[in-house]
Amino acid sequence: MQKKINKNSTKKPQANAAKNKRTAAEKSRPSTTRAGQSAPQKPAGKTPLGRTLKTKDEYLPHDKSKVRQLKDKRWVVVIDKNTDEELAIVRLTDENQPNTTPLPTYKKGNKRDTYFKHFVETEDNEGNAIRVDGKKFLENAAQYDLSKKELKFLRDKVLNHTKQSQENRNKILILKNKKLRD
Repeated sequence: MQKKINKNSTKKPQANAAKNKRTAAEKSRPSTTRAGQSAPQKPAGKTPLGRTLKTKDEYLPHDKSKVRQLKDKRWVVVIDKNTDEELAIVRLTDENQPNTTPLPTYKKGNKRDTYFKHFVETEDNEGNAIRVDGKKFLENAAQYDLSKKELKFLRDKVLNHTKQSQENRNKILILKNKKLRD
């Protein structure tokens, strides 16, 4: 006695499964809200060194008496972190200003020459540790990461060859020696 298998019944579950699967390209696109605007990015698990983040100048430490105008968009790069995902960052800019050094092989998303400032930041404007939180600090796509060579050049310059080197090294040392939060 042989059982007859209905060919149509075996194809239906496969067809439904194929309909429910999203392609990799669809998954990489940001989800949208009902109004058609992009949904806010969710905090990622681990932030690799060299990853660029988006933020605003108002979320970074600044001297209100010296700063004339805060930029609404600021890219920063992660140069170090501790085991609790608290980040040490350096600001990027596309303007040649005092206390900046060019990154000759790197172009930001706007394809302009990119410079980095000589100051390491480990805390935001409220004195809290810098973390990718999806509100103040958002990760950029991996295609905008600095290469290992660029990151090595940036770290060497900021930690060893600027007026602020000692202060920058102290900030990183404090970040690395922090106790884990509960």
